[in-house]
Amino acid sequence: MAHIQGLIAGIMSSDTSPAEGELCGRTRRGRPPQMDTSAREAAILRATAQLLLEVPFDDVTMAAIASRTGMSKRTVYAHFKSREELLIRAIVDISRTIFLPLSAEDLQRPLRDRLSLLLRINAPPGSEATKLEFLRSIIAKAQTYPVLAQQLYANGRGALMGYVSAELSRAVEAGEIMLDPKEVDLAADMLLDMTFENILFPLLHPSDPRLDDAAVARRRELAITIFLRGCAP
Repeated sequence: MAHIQGLIAGIMSSDTSPAEGELCGRTRRGRPPQMDTSAREAAILRATAQLLLEVPFDDVTMAAIASRTGMSKRTVYAHFKSREELLIRAIVDISRTIFLPLSAEDLQRPLRDRLSLLLRINAPPGSEATKLEFLRSIIAKAQTYPVLAQQLYANGRGALMGYVSAELSRAVEAGEIMLDPKEVDLAADMLLDMTFENILFPLLHPSDPRLDDAAVARRRELAITIFLRGCAP
């Protein structure tokens, strides 16, 4: 579950202007004259994100998105030529906020602190059951919507892999850890596996309670401790 937590956080937590907020609550159809192109696009993406958290994947249709925004389907299609394109764009935009790169100030911290910051997630609103069913739907439809599934991975765990690998490379050069530079990507992948719960467990045991925030933090810090001990200079 941790690999997709934060997927919807960006749009769901972004500020909403009065015009956009009113739009999502309307049932009136047709293009809102007070919104420019970028504002309409943002409203469509926000509505898509909300629906992904609320209803089954197959129910996130262009008609449902249009209804949620108060726009016509024609207006939605004017911005996104297909449902798949819209879903991909929403996932790409939002998933960029799952894991964040370090700030210039944080780059000066010790490696343990840098890894701890990188491996934290921005948890989205919504129930764990809804998020789990969303992931289950994406996996089930990976062959039908391969680009959608690939973008979900690339902008979530894939992006985090890049951040962690970069920090491990810096740490090797600085003498903070001992690691063959050729093994940095593999070491980063192993650290991620240690940090996050195996997604197979919640998928196969959907009724079992998920790890709470405290347990997630304990696992993250223990994983970092074990990893750094194994790479100690």
